Amino acid sequence: MNYNRKPRPSGWGGGRIPFKKRQKVISRGTSEDKGGFMQTLAGRVLFQFYYDIGGEISMEKLNLSELTVIRKAQPKSVRVLAPKFEEAGLKPVAIDFGVKKVENINFNVEAKVYPIGVVEVTLSLDFKNSSFEDIIRLVNMSEGFVRLEGKEVEFEKIPGEYFRTLQSRIQKALVYPYEPYDQPEVYRVVIISSIEPKLRAEEFLSRFRKQIAGVLRGEKSWEKLSEKEIEDVLRFQLSYSEDEAIVVDWYSSLIFGGEEYVDEILQTIEIAKIQLLELKTYDKLLDKRIEKAYGSLRSVFVHSGVGIAWLSKTYAELSRTASDLAELRIEVVDYVHDLRNILKFTGDWYLGKLYSALGERFRIMEWLNLVDKKLEQLQELYSMAMERVDVYRAMSLEFLVMLLIISLVVLEVFMVIRL
Repeated sequence: MNYNRKPRPSGWGGGRIPFKKRQKVISRGTSEDKGGFMQTLAGRVLFQFYYDIGGEISMEKLNLSELTVIRKAQPKSVRVLAPKFEEAGLKPVAIDFGVKKVENINFNVEAKVYPIGVVEVTLSLDFKNSSFEDIIRLVNMSEGFVRLEGKEVEFEKIPGEYFRTLQSRIQKALVYPYEPYDQPEVYRVVIISSIEPKLRAEEFLSRFRKQIAGVLRGEKSWEKLSEKEIEDVLRFQLSYSEDEAIVVDWYSSLIFGGEEYVDEILQTIEIAKIQLLELKTYDKLLDKRIEKAYGSLRSVFVHSGVGIAWLSKTYAELSRTASDLAELRIEVVDYVHDLRNILKFTGDWYLGKLYSALGERFRIMEWLNLVDKKLEQLQELYSMAMERVDVYRAMSLEFLVMLLIISLVVLEVFMVIRL
């Protein structure tokens, strides 16, 4: 089951688009608002897939031979009062996989390998002279089956193949391995680089409210969207200048204008999604370890006995459980600390606001609180295990003291008998 996909009301948009209709979707029509204004749009659609690899990655050991590594060029221009930020331990290696033809549409495929243990695979395509309906059809390609090399395949299996290609090369570079989260985080970014006739950001957002909501929710029947749903979609929007804006939703984001500075925004989105993926991974990992710890503690309380504790299997299992709990807690606390400090904003209020909006939309704080509670639960289990270990040690010492006293008494009796 794909938890990243949203349920769709019966009869609404988002169903599979016939193959013949999709072939011309990149350049097909115009959009008309209530006032009768016809608009044509150009830009890009990005389908982002984030995979947990199951451990941190030692970038020095990474084998990327025979792959095209992208060398990041310096920006050609710098915006006045441009937002600036520093990445903390998240400098990825970018890889170019070239072009993949899906439904007669050319997708550019790129991947990023992050030291924290995440692989991002992005499929992107350009569109021009398009309407909002065209963009919605493009966005919905990720929701179902597409034609690839004469076969019908699920869209998400395409980035999955690229991930497995990288996974085989990354395995030897993994450190501190753990069981990975098996469900990728999926996100879509729609970039509107130009619109004809030209509009300012505020006018664009107000005039095409329903269409924008349709794009972000992937609903072909955007006219049927309720006002409350539209308000919810547009609740998190930011604008740096009069000519650019960002709308952040759970499933996707829309970036209007500011094409030459869009990399900064995409990096912030990537970091928020990586946080969400890793928090889900730690949550699942903690669930499994806590369940295992409960099982070990139950067996200890049921099979308690008398004797030298450290010679028993129960004591060995209990000690191992306490050690595992302590080690896991240290690792997860360290990971969560890194996630909390994943960005260091330096005088940047705009990207800071964007990150806050993404965090609220993705409910990152709720996930952090959930992981924190499980860490507290882990600490309680560790305390219980250590208390039981101390009890076993005390019982063992008492048993040894008693054995020593008995030995002395027997020795004294033996000496008296000999005399």
